[in-house]
Amino acid sequence: MYGPALEFHSIAQLRALVAAQGPRRWLLRGIWPAGDYGIHGAEPKAQKTWNTNDLAVAVASGTPWLGFIPVETPGPVLMFVGEGGRGNTLRRIDAAAEARGLNADDLPIEVCDKAPHLSNAVHMELFAQRVQQVRPVLVTLDPLYLAAGRGAELGDLYKMGALLERPQHICQATGTSLFVVHHFNRGQGTGSSRLSGAGPKEWGRVLIAASVKSRHTDPETRASQVVIELDVEGGEIPDQKIRVQRRIWADDPDNLDSALHMQTRATWAEDDAPLPADAPEELSPAARKLLEAIDTLGGGTVRQLVDWIAETHGNGLRRETVSREMGKLEQAGVVESVELPPQPGRWPVKVWSRTSQTPLAEASA
Repeated sequence: MYGPALEFHSIAQLRALVAAQGPRRWLLRGIWPAGDYGIHGAEPKAQKTWNTNDLAVAVASGTPWLGFIPVETPGPVLMFVGEGGRGNTLRRIDAAAEARGLNADDLPIEVCDKAPHLSNAVHMELFAQRVQQVRPVLVTLDPLYLAAGRGAELGDLYKMGALLERPQHICQATGTSLFVVHHFNRGQGTGSSRLSGAGPKEWGRVLIAASVKSRHTDPETRASQVVIELDVEGGEIPDQKIRVQRRIWADDPDNLDSALHMQTRATWAEDDAPLPADAPEELSPAARKLLEAIDTLGGGTVRQLVDWIAETHGNGLRRETVSREMGKLEQAGVVESVELPPQPGRWPVKVWSRTSQTPLAEASA
């Protein structure tokens, strides 16, 4: 039996049980409640496996996912990897760890290089035993179509729900979050409406759908740069979008064993939106500080501006705040930027300056 027995409680009893569990926590702040289960779906080449490996390293190390979303419940991770093979899995995990200045060998990550068949009683018993032994904070299952097994009726809502319920109950028994990777269908639509088959969308407590916005491969170095957008929706979280830029390259592109490297930048997609026509003219405190830093320094990179603000005001600004406020100032024509040529293996750096010599007081009026 995979699921728990049926239990019945009065409201008072249910309240006491919930209170005994203590305050609820986030796995990923504002995105994924700890112990919840859901789907990460994507179109081809939208880097769902890279996102999954980055998540495993983030949770195991307690560092932000995508370098952006804080991990509030770090701990051991159990990964089921059905595609790519052992070598590719290691290269990706190593790249995600290296990007954080970590050694993957030091992280509490355990990998099974096969997807468990959800309809196979032996596989599910082994799955349950390992979850009980490791007691991971996170289980990743990539991809669903292999775990569902040959002959699975992906279009049957009830049968898919029964399959997905098996790993769900096993993980819920230990308070483990379950992150299932799935493919988009070939139809039209956006976000979670493109998840293949019936069941995954209805089953998941959290849905993260990835789509490609741009893709480029350097013809000389063969480094790839991709911009994706993650649509996040769930029963207890507001709908939101994350824009991710990721650059991946190998020391030797012709050597399949060559080390991979990764750089990832992420921000809220809404930060890229232009100012609305009825936006107030007065500036936020963060925007005032940024303009003050630009006027004092005569311009500078984001790091230089934030360092000056931290030294002058005693506290810096969060990266998402800087991204949002600089985007608004640029849209309003108050500031402009020049992109410097990138150093090998690094992102291009922007130098920000004022578009005119208008005094800060006038710009803030």
